[in-house]
Amino acid sequence: MLNIYRTCLLIAVLFIFSGCTEAANTAVEISPTFTSEGLEMQGIEGKIGILGSEFIAGKPNKHMWHFWGTKEELSANFRVEAVNTNTGEKINPFTLDNPTPIGGPNNGADGHVPSSMELPEPGVWQLDAYLDANLFGSITVEVK
Repeated sequence: MLNIYRTCLLIAVLFIFSGCTEAANTAVEISPTFTSEGLEMQGIEGKIGILGSEFIAGKPNKHMWHFWGTKEELSANFRVEAVNTNTGEKINPFTLDNPTPIGGPNNGADGHVPSSMELPEPGVWQLDAYLDANLFGSITVEVK
């Protein structure tokens, strides 16, 4: 009887650890950094990037969004939907009105938008950037 109990306990422990390993493998990755005209940005090189200080929870932070694309693609209103990857909470991170039209070339990109963003909680947030109604790209950031 004791051996059956030990066997069941061992199977349960192995099952729990295999579940933890699976969860670790599906962790959200922070977007990489890249350089454009000597400036370090975070995002998708040749597509979309943000330049600015790190994200501090509950404090507005200035960031400059950069876009690479055709004039037609970038002649749209820009908005962002921030998603907390832990809770699924979705917010508008801009502290000022949006949507915002995209400005001209800057720092090697075809278009840019200055912004002030505030994310309320620490953790990992996915910033989904839309041009009009179309998802243009996503940047995943860590908020401290």
